[in-house]
Amino acid sequence: MAAVVPSREIVCSFQPSKTFRNHKEGTRITSIDFDDAGALVLTCGEDESLQLYDAKSGKHSKTLYSKKYGAHLARFTHNSTDCVYASTKDNDTIRYLSLHDNHYIRYFKGHKKKVIGLEMSPSDDQFISSSLDNTVRLWDLRSANAQGLLTVPAPAFVAFDPAGVVFGVGCEQTAEILLYDLRNYDSEPFAVFKVDALRGSNPPVQWTKMEFSNDGKNMFVGTRGPAHYLLDAFSGEVLMRFMGHTYQAATDERQYMSSGDVCFSPDGRFVLSGSDDKKVYIWDIQSPVRDGAQRPVTALESKTPVTNLAFNPRSLMLASADRELTFWLPEEAAIERSRK
Repeated sequence: MAAVVPSREIVCSFQPSKTFRNHKEGTRITSIDFDDAGALVLTCGEDESLQLYDAKSGKHSKTLYSKKYGAHLARFTHNSTDCVYASTKDNDTIRYLSLHDNHYIRYFKGHKKKVIGLEMSPSDDQFISSSLDNTVRLWDLRSANAQGLLTVPAPAFVAFDPAGVVFGVGCEQTAEILLYDLRNYDSEPFAVFKVDALRGSNPPVQWTKMEFSNDGKNMFVGTRGPAHYLLDAFSGEVLMRFMGHTYQAATDERQYMSSGDVCFSPDGRFVLSGSDDKKVYIWDIQSPVRDGAQRPVTALESKTPVTNLAFNPRSLMLASADRELTFWLPEEAAIERSRK
C-alpha cells in the first residue's frame, strides 16, 4: 500500500475503518501524531492521558497517564519508543518520556505560559516550541537547556521544512510568517512573508496550524476562518484559498488545544481539513482555481466533529479525532484501479 501514490480517486474513497474510545468519555483528544515509520499513533487528551496505538494492526497498545502535569502536543522523537509533550498544568515544562517503561528522560524548562506549538526536526534530535509567553524556543533532546530563543508576539505557530534546515514561525497577530535558517537562528529571519489575506481583521483570524509540504515547495496556513491558505514557500505568495468547509471561531477555553485539523497528503498534492459539520474536506491543488478559491473535490462523512487530523507518512491512512479516535482507509477497489 505504501508504494501507491494517493490519486484523487483513492483519497475520495477514504472511509472510517475503526474507532477507538480509550480516552475518558466526554473529554476531547487534543493531539495526534504518527511515528516516522507510520507504524504507531500517539494521542493525548484532556483526560491527562497518552494513548498508543498500532496503526498496522489497528489495535490499542498502551495507556500512560500524566495526571500531575497534564499532556498536550505529544510528538514522537525519531525513536518510536520515546516522545516529547507539553504540560497543561502545574508548570509549562516540556517532558521527554520513554513510552517503553513510562519514565522521564529529561525535562525542558523555560516557557512561562501554555505551549501551543511543538514540532520535531525531520532530520535530527532538535525540536521547536512556541508558547503564549511570546517566545519560540529551540531545543535538542540531548540537553535540558534551550539552544535558542526568539521573542515573537503570541500566538505563534511553528514548522520545519522537510530538510530540517529552515523553520517557520507564523504570527497570528501580525499575519506574518518568519523564516529562519536553523544554523543561524540567532540572526534576523532571512524572509518575512506578509499574508495580506489575513491582515486587517479585528480581531485577527484565528490560526490553527502551519505546515510545509514534503517537497518543500509550498506551505499552508490553517485558520478558524472561511479559508485555509496555500503559499509558495520561497516567495510567500498566496497561491490558493481553500474554501467550502464550515468553521466556528474557538472560545478562549478551547483555542490552541488541538494539534491541527488541517494537513497535507504525504505527496503534497492534497490538503485535507476537518470541519464543524462532521466532515473531512479534501482539496486537490492540481484542480483549477475559480474566483481565486479552490473548492473541495469531496467531503468525507464522519460520525463526529474532526478537530484533529493527521495523514500517515508511509501509507494510505488517515487518523482523525475529537472525543474519539478514528482510523480511515481507502477502498481496496480504488487502490487496485490506481495500480493498473
